[in-house]
Amino acid sequence: MNQRDCPPRAVEQYLKIATRFLLPGPARRIRAELLGHLHQDMLDGLCCGCTTDEAWRQALDNAGPAWKMALGMGRVYSLGLVLRVLLLGGAPAGALGGAAFAVQSGQLNLQHVQVSRP
Repeated sequence: MNQRDCPPRAVEQYLKIATRFLLPGPARRIRAELLGHLHQDMLDGLCCGCTTDEAWRQALDNAGPAWKMALGMGRVYSLGLVLRVLLLGGAPAGALGGAAFAVQSGQLNLQHVQVSRP
């Protein structure tokens, strides 16, 4: 691959920041997809008469802040993992287990309330 085929350093930096909170496997896939979107935006800019540098800059502007992208990607691709870890071990799981034991043993008196709906 020659230098002309490589995206500019600013694009590489954007992709690095945007995939910062992801595990390596998903990070590679998301990075490739983001690069594809940025490249398409760059090509659209070229069709509108921009230079290559201007087109890349416009594509990055259209994508929004990299840190915001990183938070969104982390939330989508890592939240399930975090929830599984919290539910399978740690303090929250212990608290849930303790509450279940208290209900089962009869030590926790829960009132039953019937709610009428119109």
